[in-house]
Amino acid sequence: MRVLFTTWAAPGHLFPMIPLAWAFQSAGHEVRFAGPPSCRDAVVQAGLTAVTVGDQQAIAALPRPPELAAWGRPARWPHGWSANLDLLDADQRAVIRALYLKQCALAGELLPDLVEFGRWWGPDLIVHDVLAQAGPVLGAVLGVPAVGHGWEIGSTLHTPTGDGHAEPLPEFERLFARYDVPVTPPERWVDICPPALRPPDGRPVARLDMRCVPYNGSGEQPSWLPRAAGSRPRILVTAGVAGARYRDPSGPDVPGLTLASLAGTGSELVLAPAGPVDEDALPPGTRVARGVPFRMLLPTCDLVIHHGGAGTAVTSALLGVPQLVVPPSPICAEIGHGVAGAGAGVMLDRLDDAELLLKTATAMLAAPEPYRAAAARVAAGADALPSPAEVVAELSR
Repeated sequence: MRVLFTTWAAPGHLFPMIPLAWAFQSAGHEVRFAGPPSCRDAVVQAGLTAVTVGDQQAIAALPRPPELAAWGRPARWPHGWSANLDLLDADQRAVIRALYLKQCALAGELLPDLVEFGRWWGPDLIVHDVLAQAGPVLGAVLGVPAVGHGWEIGSTLHTPTGDGHAEPLPEFERLFARYDVPVTPPERWVDICPPALRPPDGRPVARLDMRCVPYNGSGEQPSWLPRAAGSRPRILVTAGVAGARYRDPSGPDVPGLTLASLAGTGSELVLAPAGPVDEDALPPGTRVARGVPFRMLLPTCDLVIHHGGAGTAVTSALLGVPQLVVPPSPICAEIGHGVAGAGAGVMLDRLDDAELLLKTATAMLAAPEPYRAAAARVAAGADALPSPAEVVAELSR
């Protein structure tokens, strides 16, 4: 088979798809990974063949709906909204609709190159990120199955709806109309979210479960990574790429606040930054872990304090590390609720309460056993799911 993977302009959404792409390639299938220029290096570093689609300048120039400003604020949305948009008020639904409008606009930029490549290469299967709206359109144009892939929390995030109902957005329908093909939803979704972290689904989804195999990019093991027995606690602090993207510029610098709060605890502090950082402004002795894959770094940590990104949350749970989640956006809060609900960590609603953060982190370091035990249950549930190789066999039928 020829299998074409495609994602949108976020390498963090690419990473979860890598193990399935590897599994197809290892089984002897031809694999290509199509994405915008911003994803090219990450694909190549994963040992896969990249196909660059879209123009980065045109993508960067896409208008940002003003409603999306609320997406980067830690407002309290109803818990469970991601599985049931009917819980949201009109303003909150407007934010979700704006997100889909943005995705549809991006799909419109990527589709010409995707369709041109697809018609030339002739894939037998399309595997697309759950937010990559170009994937189902490409499948319809080529007349081949399109399968969604992701660990997004809640099935409504997979559905091109903006008002709590099941009808597609007109902007999504117009992507199909551009090529004179019927609106065709994905046949199935490959879901790699561990069962213990999933909320109830608000809408039925033809789910194909797959075991999550953490992939966080490639990198070199730093010399300081191994720890001697009895050494002081190691705390990892990260806002991830998603945390940096969602953060309200006028809001608090949560990683900086966290490091300052913990500076006097005697713990070894490790910062995993998403971008440039002024190391001179960090508390003395803080280690900066650039390009260190979390699957390598997390097993050496006693606690991780993070933004609620799906990749960080799932990888931490699978590796048994207690989590303190400080979410900067509604979707990160949903992930934080999942972690706390599974018992694998604690979520804080306040981004600027240094005293509460210090108190909570200290308590978790003093009594980590319940969180580690809960994480082990999360991992056991994930391990019971079909492997990527088994999913390849299913999708190859």
